Amino acid sequence: MWKIRKPLEAQTKHLTQEEKKIKQLEEELVFVGNDQLENPPEWLVNEIAVNEWIRLVEQFNKKSMISNLDYNNLGAYCNAFARYTSIVKNLKTDVMIVEDVNPLVNLELKYSDEMKKYGALLGLTMESRLKVGSGIKTTSDEKLNKEFGDI
Repeated sequence: MWKIRKPLEAQTKHLTQEEKKIKQLEEELVFVGNDQLENPPEWLVNEIAVNEWIRLVEQFNKKSMISNLDYNNLGAYCNAFARYTSIVKNLKTDVMIVEDVNPLVNLELKYSDEMKKYGALLGLTMESRLKVGSGIKTTSDEKLNKEFGDI
């Protein structure tokens, strides 16, 4: 069984300079650019999905590992978000109940789960961002220690 790979910024173990260079090169080799993310896909379900796409792409910066390869996951997340918000709005006014359960509640849970799944894949969850942040902090602490020692 193989281990899940983390970006260099998320690494918590001590790496030699050579290991860091290798990992950085590996990341550069697999990063395919993010130019396709500039325009939302035509297959997004509605304006809410398009606005969510635009909002998220603006939040991703040049250092983000989000790339053209995440195009479909990002679109699926935006569609799930749009459907989820629509269902939640309908639940406020809809009183349809079938066997003591409103069928919209089941759909709400389904799209909530989809958003969680795609959000985790894209690094939109607090946990995934904290993992990256922890790696960045550890790396910067190591750099400071290396430069200035234990002052």
